[in-house]
Amino acid sequence: MEPKTVDYQKRICCAMNFISQNIERELSLEEIAASASFSAFHFHRIFKASVGETVASFTRRLRLESAASRLIATPNGDITTIAMECGFSSSQNFAKAFRKHFSLTPTEYRHSKIGHTLSKNENASLFQIRYDVDSVTRNLSNLTKKMKMNTEVKVLPESEVAYVRRMGAYGKETCQPAFIELMEYAGPRNLIAPGKMLAIYWDNPEVTPAEKCRFDACIMVPAGTVAEGQVCIQTIRGGSYVVHHAEVTEDAFQQAWQDAFVWLCDSGFEAGDGPCFELYQNNGMEHPEGKWLVDICIPLKEKV
Repeated sequence: MEPKTVDYQKRICCAMNFISQNIERELSLEEIAASASFSAFHFHRIFKASVGETVASFTRRLRLESAASRLIATPNGDITTIAMECGFSSSQNFAKAFRKHFSLTPTEYRHSKIGHTLSKNENASLFQIRYDVDSVTRNLSNLTKKMKMNTEVKVLPESEVAYVRRMGAYGKETCQPAFIELMEYAGPRNLIAPGKMLAIYWDNPEVTPAEKCRFDACIMVPAGTVAEGQVCIQTIRGGSYVVHHAEVTEDAFQQAWQDAFVWLCDSGFEAGDGPCFELYQNNGMEHPEGKWLVDICIPLKEKV
């Protein structure tokens, strides 16, 4: 029975990814099921048993959380446009669903978040960065000069990765076990190399319940690599990214993310909808000073 259970877990991850990647449009149950090679007949039961939410509830929550993230990231962004980009049919439907989920209107929610201080966590994703708008404005010039040599826009190639997914609050308790399990797969296959390890943060811990946040420990693999055990395979999209190069100790990752985000705000570029990730150029645990050489990678919206 175990191989079937493992296979279900992998395919449910594919379905979750498919929903995330198509959050702006209405997806049929058949379409989602097909993305993970399921028959639609029992798919809704399998999905709920694995995820703890129905397909509809999961999709609705991701849409609302995506909208909430955009409200924070674009303080002057048009709320109706954000609603439409996140798959809502009208601003009225969006406002009603948003208030029911967050107990605030979209405008109230935006005002409640802007200006909050940075929360302190051991690991950070793009969405963990909260900033004081006035403070950023005052210091933007100096920060931009400081980061100019460390940040660039690069076109990254599409990459196939093997990954282990964990659900839970972003931090050592969630991330470390995922990487340990991934290393047990990658080590015997000689896949470990500098610049091949990634950490993907799918959700916004500002708006997503901690226990529902998705974290992927990843390693780049050759095309055609076969998934085994709990290890799944996915493709990281190629395209334009902000890449911020940092040399940090374990307690300084959040500052690196803040620096990358401040640079993005001043750059004139617009963040895309794909997940952001950390790309590791070394193993900080083997560095004499405990420093990690990491690239903070934020996807950009491609020009039409």
